Amino acid sequence: MAAGLTFLAGPAGAYDELEVEERALRVMDALLPSEIETRQKTMEEAEVSGWVHVVYEAQSDRGWIPVELFVREGADYTFMGKMYSLDPSRDADAKAEAAMDKRLPEQFERELLQSRDTPLEGVREYLYEVEVPQRGPQPVTAYVGEDFGVVGQLFGPDNANLTEAAEQKWAGSQVDWEELVKGLEPVFGPGDTEVKFAMFTDPDCPACQRAKGRIEALVEEHGDDLTGYLLWLPLDMHQHAKPKAEVLACTAPERQSALFDALEGTQPNSTEDVYTILENQEVTVPKPVRECVASGQGEERLERYKGFADRMQVHSVPSVYFDGRLFKGFPEQKVREALAGDS
Repeated sequence: MAAGLTFLAGPAGAYDELEVEERALRVMDALLPSEIETRQKTMEEAEVSGWVHVVYEAQSDRGWIPVELFVREGADYTFMGKMYSLDPSRDADAKAEAAMDKRLPEQFERELLQSRDTPLEGVREYLYEVEVPQRGPQPVTAYVGEDFGVVGQLFGPDNANLTEAAEQKWAGSQVDWEELVKGLEPVFGPGDTEVKFAMFTDPDCPACQRAKGRIEALVEEHGDDLTGYLLWLPLDMHQHAKPKAEVLACTAPERQSALFDALEGTQPNSTEDVYTILENQEVTVPKPVRECVASGQGEERLERYKGFADRMQVHSVPSVYFDGRLFKGFPEQKVREALAGDS
């Protein structure tokens, strides 16, 4: 649970303060690591009827930052973000645009990816891609009801992050699994299992290395029941990643994991540098790998993976396609549940 909470009540309302506080705390626990200190909570009726506005402050590197929650009275739904009163005579699409206009600077370009109804009656969801300076494209979600709009996240029963799930499902729907892995052999597992995943991976990504370690531990436990593919996606921010990725994309699947380890922390500027680094470690680079790279096949494979990543709006690694959804990071718990037959 978030630490160091202080409750400062606002004007008394007809809502159940203890119930609202308990639901708000559950959302805070889902949003923030337990070691993050929080303070000064206020609670009052929101400007929009039927909602309670709860405000926390959370400690960060930039000091104390506000976290605003809007808890639905009499229903297990909570928004995290900014809520705006909107003209009820406008249609839902216009309300979504109005909420985005209020929340985002005018210079931030955006594109609507999808809209759909939510489990919360009368509320519609709008998923946008927003171009954020220095950060690139980012998913941003707006929700609209009869007389309000929210830009942020929606939490539902059992504290489920409905916004995150919607983003994952949309991204996963942009690519068919068979298309994604067509012509590829798995790096992990036999390939014919029911539980399978594909991970977009950068050779210079420490988090990807950690994810690989967790995957290898799972393979030790469930090797015959789990299949995994690595899709090499060198990010522009990693200037030495592309030559490594070209060589890895041309390497036999059963050797990719070991080569990934061998190249960790190295700084090649070309594929020839990669060969030299590996030879200095007494790692043999087979002739077919060199021929694959020289013919441009490695680069072609990277372009193919990037095409899938662009369609799915992959902007960070590791990102994992699993069970028809795209996850940021390796979804170990969900994979374990699937292996146990609980999904």
